[in-house]
Parts: sequence; C-alpha cells; structure tokens
Amino acid sequence: MDGWDTYESEPKTDGSANTIALDSMTISELRDHKARQEKERAQWGTAWKDTGKVFTKEDGSWLHPETVSETFRRILATTDLPPITLRDLRHVAATLTHGGGGDTHAVKETLRHSTITLTSDTYTSLLPELDREIAEKAAKLIPRSRPAATDSSASV
Repeated sequence: MDGWDTYESEPKTDGSANTIALDSMTISELRDHKARQEKERAQWGTAWKDTGKVFTKEDGSWLHPETVSETFRRILATTDLPPITLRDLRHVAATLTHGGGGDTHAVKETLRHSTITLTSDTYTSLLPELDREIAEKAAKLIPRSRPAATDSSASV
C-alpha cells in the first residue's frame, strides 16, 4: 500500500511464493468460507467481480487493506485480548509454530524468510512454558549417577 492507493506486485524472491501446511480447523473454516462465497457469487450473477481473491466484498471485489485492519480492530475491541495489529499476528504465528514443536527452520519456511537469521533475530520468541520444557529436557540429558560396576570376577 502506498498511502491510500494499493498495488500488487510479485513476491520479493522466488522462494516467497509457496504452499504452507494448514491445520484441519483452518482448512475447515476456509472451506466454509468458500461455500459462502460461492453462494454470494450465485446471488450476484454476472455482476460478480472475479478477482481470484479468497477474501472479498460480497460482490467479489477486492477489500482495501485498511478496511480489513479496521474490521480487525473493531472485532478486537469486543474481546479481552491485548491490543494487537494484523502485522503482529505474523509474530504470533511464528511463536505458536515454534511452541507447537516447530524448530527455527520450520518457522523460517512458514514465514517464507530468505535466511534463518532473519527468522531467529526477528520473529521467534519462546513461550515461557516452552522455555521451561526445553530446559527440563536438556537437564535430563545429563546422567545423574554412574551405572553400577559389573563384577567380572563373580563365578557363574
């Protein structure tokens, strides 16, 4: 977006455009959304604007990014959640991917970063629970006692 005018361009790098895995609940919601959108398409008939976008106005036309942001802020205001922006959700996604067991490389691939350094320096913060869990697992790798010595002189 440049001021109020929007524009689309190709991704910054060839690796930026790709497919990522989604959880089953998100896939279900997207399928439900598509079914609703198909009903809207049928209702609008030839007036439907086929933009090829997943999220559109009821007539298929594109949504201005600020309209989406404003709707997000309005919905957020009805909750007890802390203030957050749509951009912040990218950091949340990185944190949840990591907290769900994804390593830094998995987060890098999900966010389509060109380098793992960018991912680790910018987005990946550990959840306190995950941090403690990792510390406990690391501590368990340290042997706490020596194995009992085998008496090789004992007779059978």
